[in-house]
Amino acid sequence: MARLPQLGEPFLAMFESLWEQPHVPGPVLELCRLRMAQLHRSEGDQAQAVVPVDAVRRAALRDWHRSPLFTEAERACLEFTEIYAMDALAITDAQAEAVKTHYGDVGLVALVQSLGVFDGLQRLGLIWRTSKQEA
Repeated sequence: MARLPQLGEPFLAMFESLWEQPHVPGPVLELCRLRMAQLHRSEGDQAQAVVPVDAVRRAALRDWHRSPLFTEAERACLEFTEIYAMDALAITDAQAEAVKTHYGDVGLVALVQSLGVFDGLQRLGLIWRTSKQEA
Protein backbone atom coordinates (compact mmCIF):
# COMPACT_ATOMS: atom_id res chain seq x y z
CA MET A 1 0.00 0.00 0.00
CA ALA A 2 3.04 2.26 0.29
CA ARG A 3 2.97 2.40 -3.50
CA LEU A 4 -0.40 4.14 -3.31
CA PRO A 5 -0.27 6.24 -0.12
CA GLN A 6 -3.54 8.03 -0.86
CA LEU A 7 -5.25 4.63 -0.87
CA GLY A 8 -2.99 2.75 1.52
CA GLU A 9 -3.52 4.71 4.71
CA PRO A 10 -7.34 4.61 4.64
CA PHE A 11 -7.34 0.92 3.67
CA LEU A 12 -4.96 0.02 6.49
CA ALA A 13 -7.04 2.09 8.92
CA MET A 14 -10.07 0.08 7.84
CA PHE A 15 -8.10 -3.15 8.39
CA GLU A 16 -7.16 -2.07 11.90
CA SER A 17 -10.77 -1.12 12.70
CA LEU A 18 -11.92 -4.69 12.00
CA TRP A 19 -10.25 -5.82 15.20
CA GLU A 20 -12.13 -3.22 17.24
CA GLN A 21 -15.66 -4.16 16.16
CA PRO A 22 -17.61 -6.07 18.85
CA HIS A 23 -19.62 -8.45 16.66
CA VAL A 24 -17.14 -11.20 15.73
CA PRO A 25 -14.28 -11.86 18.17
CA GLY A 26 -10.79 -10.96 17.00
CA PRO A 27 -9.46 -14.51 17.43
CA VAL A 28 -12.21 -15.84 15.14
CA LEU A 29 -11.40 -13.20 12.52
CA GLU A 30 -7.73 -14.10 12.82
CA LEU A 31 -8.51 -17.76 12.13
CA CYS A 32 -10.46 -16.68 9.05
CA ARG A 33 -7.67 -14.36 7.91
CA LEU A 34 -5.11 -17.13 8.31
CA ARG A 35 -7.28 -19.69 6.51
CA MET A 36 -7.79 -17.28 3.63
CA ALA A 37 -4.02 -16.72 3.49
CA GLN A 38 -3.55 -20.49 3.26
CA LEU A 39 -6.04 -20.71 0.42
CA HIS A 40 -4.36 -17.81 -1.41
CA ARG A 41 -0.93 -19.33 -0.68
CA SER A 42 0.18 -16.04 0.82
CA GLU A 43 3.16 -17.00 2.94
CA GLY A 44 3.66 -13.44 4.15
CA ASP A 45 0.12 -13.23 5.46
CA GLN A 46 0.34 -16.71 6.99
CA ALA A 47 3.47 -15.66 8.89
CA GLN A 48 1.77 -12.63 10.46
CA ALA A 49 0.02 -12.74 13.80
CA VAL A 50 -2.49 -9.92 14.01
CA VAL A 51 -4.18 -11.60 16.98
CA PRO A 52 -2.38 -14.38 18.86
CA VAL A 53 -3.50 -17.89 17.90
CA ASP A 54 -2.18 -20.90 19.78
CA ALA A 55 0.49 -22.70 17.71
CA VAL A 56 -1.37 -26.02 17.91
CA ARG A 57 -4.59 -24.48 16.57
CA ARG A 58 -2.64 -22.61 13.91
CA ALA A 59 -1.06 -25.90 12.78
CA ALA A 60 -4.48 -27.62 12.74
CA LEU A 61 -6.13 -24.89 10.68
CA ARG A 62 -5.74 -26.71 7.34
CA ASP A 63 -7.71 -29.61 8.82
CA TRP A 64 -10.25 -27.54 10.78
CA HIS A 65 -13.08 -29.72 9.38
CA ARG A 66 -11.94 -32.70 11.44
CA SER A 67 -9.99 -31.09 14.27
CA PRO A 68 -11.65 -31.01 17.70
CA LEU A 69 -9.73 -27.79 18.45
CA PHE A 70 -12.31 -25.53 16.79
CA THR A 71 -15.70 -24.48 18.15
CA GLU A 72 -18.93 -24.67 16.16
CA ALA A 73 -18.87 -20.87 15.80
CA GLU A 74 -15.32 -20.98 14.44
CA ARG A 75 -16.25 -23.81 12.07
CA ALA A 76 -19.19 -21.82 10.70
CA CYS A 77 -16.94 -18.84 10.03
CA LEU A 78 -14.15 -20.95 8.55
CA GLU A 79 -16.54 -22.70 6.18
CA PHE A 80 -17.95 -19.34 5.12
CA THR A 81 -14.39 -18.03 4.63
CA GLU A 82 -13.37 -20.93 2.42
CA ILE A 83 -16.30 -20.45 0.07
CA TYR A 84 -15.84 -16.66 0.09
CA ALA A 85 -12.18 -17.05 -0.90
CA MET A 86 -13.02 -19.36 -3.80
CA ASP A 87 -16.31 -17.91 -5.07
CA ALA A 88 -18.33 -15.51 -2.93
CA LEU A 89 -21.39 -16.08 -5.12
CA ALA A 90 -21.36 -19.76 -4.11
CA ILE A 91 -22.05 -19.03 -0.43
CA THR A 92 -25.29 -20.75 0.50
CA ASP A 93 -28.08 -19.49 2.72
CA ALA A 94 -27.28 -22.36 5.09
CA GLN A 95 -23.67 -21.19 5.43
CA ALA A 96 -24.81 -17.63 6.13
CA GLU A 97 -27.38 -18.90 8.64
CA ALA A 98 -24.70 -20.92 10.43
CA VAL A 99 -22.70 -17.73 11.01
CA LYS A 100 -25.84 -15.84 12.05
CA THR A 101 -26.67 -18.57 14.58
CA HIS A 102 -23.55 -17.61 16.52
CA TYR A 103 -23.11 -13.90 15.75
CA GLY A 104 -26.45 -12.62 14.45
CA ASP A 105 -27.13 -10.56 11.33
CA VAL A 106 -24.68 -7.86 12.36
CA GLY A 107 -21.99 -10.49 12.92
CA LEU A 108 -22.52 -11.87 9.44
CA VAL A 109 -22.12 -8.39 7.99
CA ALA A 110 -18.96 -7.84 10.07
CA LEU A 111 -17.54 -11.14 8.83
CA VAL A 112 -18.30 -10.35 5.18
CA GLN A 113 -16.73 -6.90 5.51
CA SER A 114 -13.67 -8.37 7.21
CA LEU A 115 -13.26 -11.05 4.56
CA GLY A 116 -13.47 -8.41 1.84
CA VAL A 117 -10.62 -6.46 3.42
CA PHE A 118 -8.53 -9.59 4.05
CA ASP A 119 -9.09 -10.78 0.50
CA GLY A 120 -8.19 -7.41 -1.00
CA LEU A 121 -5.03 -6.99 1.05
CA GLN A 122 -3.86 -10.54 0.44
CA ARG A 123 -4.48 -10.43 -3.31
CA LEU A 124 -2.75 -7.06 -3.62
CA GLY A 125 0.12 -8.41 -1.55
CA LEU A 126 0.48 -11.36 -3.89
CA ILE A 127 0.42 -9.09 -6.93
CA TRP A 128 2.92 -6.64 -5.42
CA ARG A 129 4.81 -9.35 -3.51
CA THR A 130 4.20 -7.72 -0.15
CA SER A 131 2.19 -8.52 2.94
CA LYS A 132 0.02 -6.21 5.06
CA GLN A 133 3.00 -5.77 7.35
CA GLU A 134 5.12 -4.44 4.48
CA ALA A 135 2.32 -2.46 2.83
